[in-house]
Amino acid sequence: MKLLILGGGPLGEQAVRLARAAGMETTVLESAGECPPSATYDYILPATEDETLLALAAGEKALFDRSAWELTRSRLASDEWMRAGGFPVPAYFPEGSEPYIVKPDRGSFGQGIWVTEDFCEVGGAVNAGFVAQEELDGPVWSAAVVGAPGQYTAYTPAVLTFQGRRRTDAQCEPAEDGQALMDMARAAAEAMALRGILEVEAIRSEGTWKITDLNARLPMLTPDALLAAEGVNLLGELIAAFA
Repeated sequence: MKLLILGGGPLGEQAVRLARAAGMETTVLESAGECPPSATYDYILPATEDETLLALAAGEKALFDRSAWELTRSRLASDEWMRAGGFPVPAYFPEGSEPYIVKPDRGSFGQGIWVTEDFCEVGGAVNAGFVAQEELDGPVWSAAVVGAPGQYTAYTPAVLTFQGRRRTDAQCEPAEDGQALMDMARAAAEAMALRGILEVEAIRSEGTWKITDLNARLPMLTPDALLAAEGVNLLGELIAAFA
């Protein structure tokens, strides 16, 4: 089986590791400026947020749910969607308490995020189109779900380690009421009629899981943790969902 991976960097490197673990041949297209290979591929996997590369992720061979991606790439849109659907989230400014975590509408890997106790600063950021929520204490967990309408599988959550705002590690460990997080991830996939993969990031606060982010793409490091701890290859699971 041959896989074309769109995007290099850490996410693309992870995709190569997973593909090789599944016995697949891989080709990586790192930028839209490169000429797409002429070989025939069984599947195309986006491992990027570059729109010019994502444009190549089309057709039945693409392991990509475009509508879910469009929803989750915008924090403003996905947060509105979660609140409308009754999913638990941290309190939004001006509710909740300081400090607040302020995030741009778009971006990933911790870019453009900061924490502040300055009420006026937060208000100005919100007026400029940023998302602001109270910062919750506790570790961030990543729960992945894969499937198609009517058949979703949620996988053991992984606790994330960060340096600054960037992920540095993920480990599958027992989580307090981890099944509830898995159920919530599955419910989110069902609500958006996902065909593909969804990552739900959440923090347990006051006895409840609260969603802090959604990503309709291969998560960073969580697949490595699942493969090491349980032998589950999320890439293989994703391909099975599209078969």
